[in-house]
Order: sequence, then C-alpha cells, then structure tokens
Amino acid sequence: MKWFDPDRGTGLISQDGTGPDVRAESRAIRENGPRLRPGDRVLFDITHDSAGLRADNIHRPEDARSQGRPGQHSDGQTRQ
Repeated sequence: MKWFDPDRGTGLISQDGTGPDVRAESRAIRENGPRLRPGDRVLFDITHDSAGLRADNIHRPEDARSQGRPGQHSDGQTRQ
C-alpha cells in the first residue's frame, strides 16, 4: 500500500516495480483486522476501467492464506 486516505476512500498501491501504481478504493478492501497503512503488503486483482487501473479484492497476504486462495490479477499473476 503506497498510501490510502480513509476520509476520501481512495489511495494507491505500488506494484513493487512490476508496473504502474494502481488506484485503490475503500469498497475494494476486504479488510480483516487493523486498517491498511502505507507500507503494508497487499494482494489484489487488477481491473482496467475508464479511469485506468483499479485494484479489486484488496487484502493482506495472511488473509489469502487463511482462506486457502492466493490473490491474483486478471493476468493470472500474483502481485504484492
């Protein structure tokens, strides 16, 4: 998580040098536990809409392990 403003409900996720930053919206966060903060590692799916790249199904890697399914992008690759 690069940054997130809970008041506005938007932020950005950095793809660890594998691509451009991805827009994050509060409705896409599948949060289980404390609020996401800058520097948190997250998994997410990428959707391309009219405004560019958007993250969906945003969650921490621990959440994916506890549910037995990895976070994957629409291209089939896992991103953190």
